[in-house]
Amino acid sequence: MQKIKYEFADGTTSEIEVTDELYALHLELVQQEKRNHWKETRRHISLNYLTENGIDFEDKAADTLSVYIRREDNERIYNAIKHLSDKQRALLEKVFNQNMSLREIARQTGVTHQALSKQIAVIYKKLKKYF
Repeated sequence: MQKIKYEFADGTTSEIEVTDELYALHLELVQQEKRNHWKETRRHISLNYLTENGIDFEDKAADTLSVYIRREDNERIYNAIKHLSDKQRALLEKVFNQNMSLREIARQTGVTHQALSKQIAVIYKKLKKYF
C-alpha cells in the first residue's frame, strides 16, 4: 500500500492510501501531465526569457549585415566630414571624440555657448546634404 497526497487549490491537503497498482498508475498520470505541460509551454518561451537566463543565440547573418551597414555608414560619415572646414572638423572632434561639452569648449576657446550651438547646427545642416 502506498499513500497519495493531494493538495487542493485552497491550500488544504489530503492523503489516501491506495494499492501499489493504483499508485503506479497515479505516478504515470503525473508524469504524463508534466510532459503535456512541457510540450505546450516549450513553444511559448520568448527569446528574451532565454537570454535573461543566460541562453543566447548567435545570429551570424545579422552580425555580418550590421558590420556591413556600420562600415557603409562610417564611409558616408567620413566622406561628409571631408566637406567641412578645418574649424568645423575641430569642433566635431572636441564634441564627439573628446566628449567635451559646449560649455567646456566655450571656456577653452573664448567663444560663447550660443555661438558654438549655432556652429553645430550649421555643421549638422551641411552633413545632412551628404546623407
